[in-house]
Amino acid sequence: MLNNHKQFVAWRRQVFVRNPHRDLNALYAGLRRRSGVYMIGCAAEIVYIGQSWDLTERPIDSLGRFYHRVPDVSLPWSLALAPCPPGEMHERESTAIRAFAPKFNTSIPSILASEGRMPEIIGYAAVFQDQLSAGGAFDEANLCRQMERAAANPTPPWRQGKQRRKTGKREPKPELPAFDPPMQLTGDALREAWQRHGVQSDRAMFYPINLCDDGLVVTRDGEVIGTWTMDQYEAPSFTPDSEAIPLFDAPLVGLLCIHIREWYERKSGDKL
Repeated sequence: MLNNHKQFVAWRRQVFVRNPHRDLNALYAGLRRRSGVYMIGCAAEIVYIGQSWDLTERPIDSLGRFYHRVPDVSLPWSLALAPCPPGEMHERESTAIRAFAPKFNTSIPSILASEGRMPEIIGYAAVFQDQLSAGGAFDEANLCRQMERAAANPTPPWRQGKQRRKTGKREPKPELPAFDPPMQLTGDALREAWQRHGVQSDRAMFYPINLCDDGLVVTRDGEVIGTWTMDQYEAPSFTPDSEAIPLFDAPLVGLLCIHIREWYERKSGDKL
């Protein structure tokens, strides 16, 4: 994910022009390790598998590379995360690419390691807010069918990639409407946005960082450390206590909480 709002708006203008699904917040909130393997699903199949030192940023960037290569982008998209130590990423990514043979994986990190341990998925979520479902790519039956097809394919995409010759030609980037400059929501529009994102109203401090529907940001111990709000694209931002302008923002509520927690722990020296 992009870390500042200006970059985020530019990213969306170039690629999606769609809002992220709220389930992505829960997926990212469940991360306890940032490094690992990610899988991108389109409809009922996995179309790309990658690895990253930071799963909060790379997966959506990869989605942007392949999004317009699918003839019907309105198909349901999904994202699965499988955190693991950096030293295990090559093995787990290679094994998954060999097992599923996604159409957009035209190379493999290591053929020698591709019969090792599979990624351990902690969860998956729909990508876009306007989807009716996650699409089924990570349903057990569809995973089994894709593995069977991959095993029966003598020339999977990851093997063909090294034999293809580059033509130097690129498909033209689609023309997409520009976004309006970000503008902070207020009043009923802001409260409705908070409600859509499941912001708590009972002030029960369940999490290390809690975003409350009165605009306060509160730690699990009850310390108020600032305020938060959203713009018309429902991208949240955080302003520390005693400051007048936002310190940073994020495309998703869950990612904003991660950034706030890291900022607080650096600033205070205490672990939440």
